[in-house]
Amino acid sequence: MKILHFISGGDTGGAKTHVLTLIRRLIEIDIEVELMCIMEGVFTKEAKRRGIPVKIIPQKKRYDITVISKICRYINKGNYDLVHCHGARANYIAMFIKRKINIPIITTLHSDYKLDFKDTWYKQAVFAPVNSLALRCFKYVLTVTEAFKKMLIERGFDENRLFVVYNGIDFDYVPDMVEKEEFFSRFGIDYDDTKIYVGIAARLYAVKGISTFIEAAEMAVNKNKNIVFIIAGDGSGYEKYETMIKNKSLTDKIYMLGHVNDIDSFYNAIDINTLTSLSESFPYALLEGARMKKATISTDVGGISEMIKDGKTGYLVKTMDTKGLCEKILLLSENAQLRKKLGESFYNDTKNKFSDKKMALTHKQIYEKIIKENEK
Repeated sequence: MKILHFISGGDTGGAKTHVLTLIRRLIEIDIEVELMCIMEGVFTKEAKRRGIPVKIIPQKKRYDITVISKICRYINKGNYDLVHCHGARANYIAMFIKRKINIPIITTLHSDYKLDFKDTWYKQAVFAPVNSLALRCFKYVLTVTEAFKKMLIERGFDENRLFVVYNGIDFDYVPDMVEKEEFFSRFGIDYDDTKIYVGIAARLYAVKGISTFIEAAEMAVNKNKNIVFIIAGDGSGYEKYETMIKNKSLTDKIYMLGHVNDIDSFYNAIDINTLTSLSESFPYALLEGARMKKATISTDVGGISEMIKDGKTGYLVKTMDTKGLCEKILLLSENAQLRKKLGESFYNDTKNKFSDKKMALTHKQIYEKIIKENEK
């Protein structure tokens, strides 16, 4: 079996982690895999570093369709059994190439396509409808949660053409991380072991609900001066949130780190992991925290309730529920035993259910089914 994974190559978030983790495990179970991208970036560099075969066919602009003929020629010469797309740009190009290649082409839905481009009116008005149209051109769609599958069915997608594959993470992985003091010193922060550090790792876009995190932090520090808040991530909203923190006079309580390459050290350094997204699928930001046994609070969106059992392996709050988030932060910050209990429960539950090995084997079964059906 020979599979070509197609993604833009500019990805830095959960999609990057998902694709690289999946490809590595597929190779381990003797599936021949290649990665095709239309730009060079952190994603492609990391893939090459991991020994994954990468083909880059540059696309100058998002709507540069001159790249289509090059992609078709490459696929048709490659003797692939299936093309697996990820992300809006790959989906868009797939609309044009699907009739020019003679093998199945599928995609994975990593997020709610109606909410992916909320940061600017232009992107929301143009890119969201285009991605919606592109998705309907696929005969098969994989979703990373049951909630997303249900969402697509409600929007008119054929239930028989949808597959659910949960994201998986490597629990055999030994993190290469630095001590808390060293990690924080890199960002000019003096570590104090008497304080509680609450973190969020997310791209700084509106859909991630960073404003809710900042507002909850303001409420929490008014009641407990011993809590420090850490934001790891970059994006178009950086200046907005930086200004918000300054206007609230919280620069000594909320620290913005920008993009963090050493994400294991980040999770090691914090005591409580949070996610405040308005929309999510099955986020690696929570799985990575679970692997580090971190007590977790998240908004109850997408498939997160399929990952976290409220009150047993973490806490779930409603979107934009600043008060509810603050209450859970205060509860955990004041109870080390509870943090430890929830962190270990989350670790054990995710290890049993959401391993990267299980994710790869499920993909293999789906590939075999689709390829066999296409041969009929």
